[in-house]
Amino acid sequence: MDDMSERDQAMLSEWVRDAFDAAVHAGYISPPWKPSAAMRNTLQSYYVSGLNPAEAAQALFATRQ
Repeated sequence: MDDMSERDQAMLSEWVRDAFDAAVHAGYISPPWKPSAAMRNTLQSYYVSGLNPAEAAQALFATRQ
């Protein structure tokens, strides 16, 4: 994330919040939730790959259930 502009980092942060909301809404997780470093990296990869937040929530959490 160090190579991202401040604007890109802000967009990623908003996208991660939306992914978190999608994961809560789908019942995959419940607050409070703190992602591990590996999960943060995975979410960033999903963002860069173009997944929307709901797709990322499903990809990250549905396979762990």
